[in-house]
Amino acid sequence: MHDLRSTIAHIIEHKQHLAEANEATIQQYVILPILRALGWDDTNLASMEVLPEYAVPGGQVDYALKVGQKLALFLECKKWNESLDKHEDQIVTYAVKAGMPIVGLTNGKIWRFYFSWIEGTSVSDRIFCEIDIEDREAAISNLEKYLLKSNVASGEAELNAEIALEEREKADKPKPSPILKQTVAPSEFSGEWTVERIRNLVSEEIRDYHEANFSEERCNVFYKTVTETQNLIKTKDWRLKPKFRKKSCRFWLTDKGVTQVKSVFGIHLQYDPFTLHVRIMKKDAEELKRQCGCEFYSAIKNESADYVYYNIPEDLSTLLPVLEFAYNKHTGN
Repeated sequence: MHDLRSTIAHIIEHKQHLAEANEATIQQYVILPILRALGWDDTNLASMEVLPEYAVPGGQVDYALKVGQKLALFLECKKWNESLDKHEDQIVTYAVKAGMPIVGLTNGKIWRFYFSWIEGTSVSDRIFCEIDIEDREAAISNLEKYLLKSNVASGEAELNAEIALEEREKADKPKPSPILKQTVAPSEFSGEWTVERIRNLVSEEIRDYHEANFSEERCNVFYKTVTETQNLIKTKDWRLKPKFRKKSCRFWLTDKGVTQVKSVFGIHLQYDPFTLHVRIMKKDAEELKRQCGCEFYSAIKNESADYVYYNIPEDLSTLLPVLEFAYNKHTGN
């Protein structure tokens, strides 16, 4: 994106001036120009896409970005050379209280993006991307991924963020020692899966989020779809374990049923109809479409595997060739 490239180049050219600037100056000459280059309009009174000093429970954030009538992302700004570490607890807390899944924290030079709702982790573990605008090409690529207005509006920015977080979790996961390997307890995975059994896997925090943000009927269909998927996995004897997030359930490949290795596919709650993503290459999805008639509607490029998206049909088993291909690909079969 030419405007973003030239904007960042101009900012870096004047970084010595910015080093002495206050927060308001950083906002005016760094943050807003970058937001404009990414498609956000801070001058339109009718849409009011960029809301400064936005009030949230317990305080206010520097900017709330809005798509239509819906808040999409919080952005907190600091001085150019100020450390971001001491501010991340506060901004992530604001995001959690306001139900905002993604939040950005920046001093203009460094941009950090967090998933606020990753439970049971430190705030620093919720970072899915850190950008230094002096690394220009990487900065342009990542700012477009997570902050380009069209990506935020379509939901692709959040999907990109989930992909980035999964890649980080996989990279951070220690390799298990062969001496310490365990076998999965038979009682954990034996027997037929039921909706009630699936619900019991969901933390209270995530269940509360589902109830607050989605209709009871939609939640019931989501849990039923996850149950059907888990029973399909059981019939194939696949080493996959469900892991819930606030807007999805991912099925992770495990080592002997214990150590989580990677997410192979997942079901998204927020899209209508429900959406299945599968970690295979787009060319493989195109071949499966020719062979089995499994239609996909989107694919997001990634280094190790693309993320291919399907609408979930009433008969989930019609997508079995896709799920089987993905499982075999990631287990090396």
